[in-house]
Amino acid sequence: MAPRSSKGKSNRGKGEKKKREEKVLVPSLVDITVTTPYETQVILKGVSTDKIIDVKRLLASHVDTCHLTNYSLSHQVKGHRLSDNIQVVTLKPCVLRMIPQDYVEESQALTQVRRVLDIVACTTRFSSSPASKSSSSNNKSVAVINGNTAAAEGLDMAAIHPTPKLSQFYEFFSIPNVSPPILQLKKVDGEEAGERRDGDYFELKVKICNGKVIHVVASVKGFFAVGKQLSHTHSIVDLLQNVSNAFAKAYESLMKAFTDRNKFGNLPYGLRTNTWLVPPESSSTFSPLPAEDENWGGNGGGQGRNGEHDLRPWAAEFSVLAKLPCKTEEERVIRDKKAFLLHNLFIDVSVQRAVRAISDVIGADQRTSGTRDGSILLEDRVGDLSIIVKRDVASLDDRNAEATLRNEAFPLSSKELCERNLLKGITADESVIVHDTPALSTVIVRHCGYTAVVNVKGETKKRMTEIRDIVIDDLPDGGANALNLNSLRVQLHKSHSVGKSGGNQPPQVDSTDLESFRCVVHELVKNNLTKLEEERESSERSIRWELGSCWVQHLQKKETVMEDVCGKPAMNGETDLSVKGLGKQFKVLKIKNKKSENASLSGLDGEADLEQKNIDPQFDHELKELLSEEAFCRLKESGTGLHLKSKEELTKMVFGYYNETALPRLVADFGSLELSPVDGRTMTDFMHIRGLQMRSLGQVAKLAEDLPHIQSLCIHEMITRTFKHLLRAVIASINNMADLTGAIAASLNFMLGLHGLEGTDGISSEESCLRLQWLQKSLSTKFGWIQKDEFKHLNKVSILRGLCQKVGLELVPRDYDFNSPNPFKSSDVFGLIPVCKHVLCVSSDGRTLLESSKLALDKGKLDDAVNYGTKALAKMIAVCGPYHKNTACAYSLLAVVLYHTGDFNQATIYQQKALDINEKELGLDHPDTMKSYGDLSVFYYRLQHIKLALKYVNRALFLLHFTCGLSHPNTAATYINVAMMEEGVGNVNLALRYLHEALKCNKRLLGADHIQTAASYHAIAVALSLMEAYSLSVHHEQTTLEILTKKLGAEDLRTQDAAAWLEYFESRAIEQQEAARNGIPKPDASIASKGHLSVEDLMDYISSDPDTKGSVVHRKQRRLTVLPVNDSVASADDATHCVASQYGKATLNDVVETNVTESRNEVSDSNAVVDEVDKETNVTKDVDNQTVEESALDEGWQEAYSKGRSGNVAGKKFRQRKPDQRRSLNRNLNGRQDVHQQYISSPLQKTTPRPSLSMSSSLRALKNGEIDVSTNTIKPQIKSPGYAAATSTTLASKSLSYKEVALAPPGSQVHRLEKKASLML
Repeated sequence: MAPRSSKGKSNRGKGEKKKREEKVLVPSLVDITVTTPYETQVILKGVSTDKIIDVKRLLASHVDTCHLTNYSLSHQVKGHRLSDNIQVVTLKPCVLRMIPQDYVEESQALTQVRRVLDIVACTTRFSSSPASKSSSSNNKSVAVINGNTAAAEGLDMAAIHPTPKLSQFYEFFSIPNVSPPILQLKKVDGEEAGERRDGDYFELKVKICNGKVIHVVASVKGFFAVGKQLSHTHSIVDLLQNVSNAFAKAYESLMKAFTDRNKFGNLPYGLRTNTWLVPPESSSTFSPLPAEDENWGGNGGGQGRNGEHDLRPWAAEFSVLAKLPCKTEEERVIRDKKAFLLHNLFIDVSVQRAVRAISDVIGADQRTSGTRDGSILLEDRVGDLSIIVKRDVASLDDRNAEATLRNEAFPLSSKELCERNLLKGITADESVIVHDTPALSTVIVRHCGYTAVVNVKGETKKRMTEIRDIVIDDLPDGGANALNLNSLRVQLHKSHSVGKSGGNQPPQVDSTDLESFRCVVHELVKNNLTKLEEERESSERSIRWELGSCWVQHLQKKETVMEDVCGKPAMNGETDLSVKGLGKQFKVLKIKNKKSENASLSGLDGEADLEQKNIDPQFDHELKELLSEEAFCRLKESGTGLHLKSKEELTKMVFGYYNETALPRLVADFGSLELSPVDGRTMTDFMHIRGLQMRSLGQVAKLAEDLPHIQSLCIHEMITRTFKHLLRAVIASINNMADLTGAIAASLNFMLGLHGLEGTDGISSEESCLRLQWLQKSLSTKFGWIQKDEFKHLNKVSILRGLCQKVGLELVPRDYDFNSPNPFKSSDVFGLIPVCKHVLCVSSDGRTLLESSKLALDKGKLDDAVNYGTKALAKMIAVCGPYHKNTACAYSLLAVVLYHTGDFNQATIYQQKALDINEKELGLDHPDTMKSYGDLSVFYYRLQHIKLALKYVNRALFLLHFTCGLSHPNTAATYINVAMMEEGVGNVNLALRYLHEALKCNKRLLGADHIQTAASYHAIAVALSLMEAYSLSVHHEQTTLEILTKKLGAEDLRTQDAAAWLEYFESRAIEQQEAARNGIPKPDASIASKGHLSVEDLMDYISSDPDTKGSVVHRKQRRLTVLPVNDSVASADDATHCVASQYGKATLNDVVETNVTESRNEVSDSNAVVDEVDKETNVTKDVDNQTVEESALDEGWQEAYSKGRSGNVAGKKFRQRKPDQRRSLNRNLNGRQDVHQQYISSPLQKTTPRPSLSMSSSLRALKNGEIDVSTNTIKPQIKSPGYAAATSTTLASKSLSYKEVALAPPGSQVHRLEKKASLML
């Protein structure tokens, strides 16, 4: 017995040790001191998860060291040439030294030249020409970027700020008011170059700001001016500063401009051309941005550009990959990393080989008279890579072409492919992608009217005996500089002068050329219209494997819920609570969804009972033969009974789930604000992740009849996809590449030009009729949607953006006049880029940890959220690298978690990492990039840098105009954040305009009785209270209370909070009336800075004599120097401008007896409310903006007072309350707890405003947990003793202020993530 006892003790010790090892260190701030080559020191703000590679990135973003390249870092203990993988926290002390290294290779010297060009590019490359600006300002018709009058008809929010213009797309990265330090830099070759000595690489001719030309020689030891060989410098900047005072001053001015733009980093250099709009200077000179300029050693990123990986044994390695062990977490990390690296390398090589093959075919086609549509033009074999190139069919009848393309990738019939995907889905596990070798090893590339299919075909058995493991290098630069498809463009223009002739007046093209191409477009449309008249709806339906996976999870969850309901009736109430936030127009949809789910479940149960009595072993045997033993066991153990079904039964059942449950549930999630797509890409991602086909967009639009923004997105996406096929057919019909620009311009004019107006000629009217007739028939046939008059209200910029992304089209950034019949000229078409399709391969465990972090954050368990988020980030870094685009989502989520803990410094650092990656890797207008701008603006706001926050939130708003437009809840939420920040700089009336426009938008989109709308009323009520317009605050809070009482009941704590707010506003209104009657000076109503006081002290403060409170200046200074982060966090808005009010004499009864309907009518007109506030308030500005913006702490960073992460720390700061005091509940207004929560808190805690964060609406939001700035919440802090104890672990962790309640967008309220887990992998 003794050995057994000893063994048990040993096991307990091991278990405890394992738990200790699993505990993750909470991230913390780290000050990194670096000694520069100039013997000066810079202090970098890092985090404990940083490595040496992160330190180098920080140095590249610091104005004192950004010009330095080719150096190593040394440490007094760790030694010289530190590896990039060394953790910063292991450096004791954390002091490093930069050691310049010789340029042993010419490529290193070219990197230095490229860095200098990159730094100065922002002074010349991104700004619009003066002619463009003047013509844009004079051309008033161009100001309507969408070419419609939606805003005038009340379909959109009012554009309070100047209407964004495409010509200004790159001005965010421009610093035009600084003289360029370098005017021209070119390499000197041939006879101009001087005599080259040993160690010299090349000679440069540099023309600096004063016009002086300096000859510079690059050598092993550095750079020197011609004739001064003995004075080498390590960098070009140092050399030019030594020889020219003018350059030194200009460079110093540029660095100051960098600091003024953003002292925290995010310098506007290192950018790549990775969006559908090319930089304005590139459009005129066709010179790539420095990061991609091959003349200076740059490239479009990726691996295998020189063919070094072409002959890799792909077939054997993919086979080995599928057999790697993956049972434990450690094994999966190793397997996932190898899978990611191998697949990433395969994609890079395959895409480049495919583009090269298509280029060869194009060259051969140009020499011949063309080839037959759909014919195979090239079959090539490079090692294990099989490449097949076909000419696209010059027809809009794409069904056969798509089937042929699918068969090339997967040689199966439609039915076989459908069954294959279904079985793959219902047996899916965390290795489903890695184990599907055929899908993993296939890439489809469309380019210039051709399609290339690349897949792996080779011997595996012989090679697998030689290859037992996969040996592959990590991605260079930490995963940064991934393959940029835009760098593989075919430039369709060799030269033109768009940038110099004016943004709206490009050189005119012979109109007869465009007319000839217009005839081609008309012919294609007419032919397709004839076929559509004859075509009948196909009975064949395809299946995505994700559908099967979601179906199984749905069945498992319903089974669990039914079991719990039978044993625990309380579950019904909890289930109902999750939909309380819906407006009345969504209840029918939710009930329908619920009925369909119950029907499908009962049907399944009935079938299962029947089969238990009479099981046909044939079906069991059938699936056993089709599935592997392991997959069949997983299906059998799932508890769904699907292993007893035949293939035909499974297909019929899954289609039933598709129509009766999956589609209604998707729309219900849109209505409940769980999901919020902002463009066609995010809509596609949301549907595909649930296994839904894009041909169901028409059904989604019908179900979303009460969701105008969702229906609008569906219509836009259906039209964009229809236009996509037309543009592809036009491109495929052109044999001569020189004619492509004219053909594309004519197509765009046909699709997006304004035709058929009164006074126009008959041709234009006929073209308009043809377009509308074709669109109506196409949408009806392909999507089942009957188009009415939606085309009049389209956001044409959004359609243009989606069309360019789907076809691979690059355009010149110009303000296109969509109110004209011909908004496009051939000179507007810059180039065509390849469009690729392939599966995504990321860390499955990392994705799971991201979801766990979101779930913990949803429940208020900040300790767990931080731990899961940190683990997820570590997994993503281990698999993908610290600067790969897949890792950005982990940085972003961890930033949001840390934000909720009150650690705004770390949140800012992590979000800046995410933004830098998204800008360079995903695209300048990618949904994730927009999200990062919005998130970062909130963090800057919390650090009291309001002007900087406004810069970034306005950038997010700028991009939203080109995606979802003004009529979208995310835009309304951004309006709220802008309002809070405008109020912070004293623009109170402007802020109120933003708030009311957002309220009108949410009422129209979500309904007047939606909880989100109630939160909007509450936010405006509190904002009005800051202006001391308490009578109006009472009206708005009454509406809030009525909605919450109706939706949640009088006993709900959120309703009680609204009642407390109403009581507070009424008391303040009475005080104002009494003061006005008695002639007594008004008491100080600014209680925001007193949020840290107890309730008793706060009540004493509110009711005390105003003379005893100290001066306004003293209070403002205290707010700047004392920045507690927990329940006493002082916001920058505490220092907003004071508002003096003059009120009429109204009785309390006049206020409180106002009916909610009357109240809504009174506040429905934003202009009327603003006018009334203007009459009641007299705005005085007594706060210096500079004082408000600048923090008294070091370089704008706050002291790292972190909020309690275990969930009960916030409550510890409050002494025991009286039992009869108001209670508050930290739950979201829809009855769920999520990162998009919205809260209403007691008015006596604090009214400090701050914007907040919500869930992103992109695919990565589902897969990797991205967060978006879309919710504005309040957390109550006044708790009774019993309540504080009951909710100490989950509810008291997010101390948020009232501005986080302000109108959050759809997408800001999310169902419990358990429900999401049942719908996603």
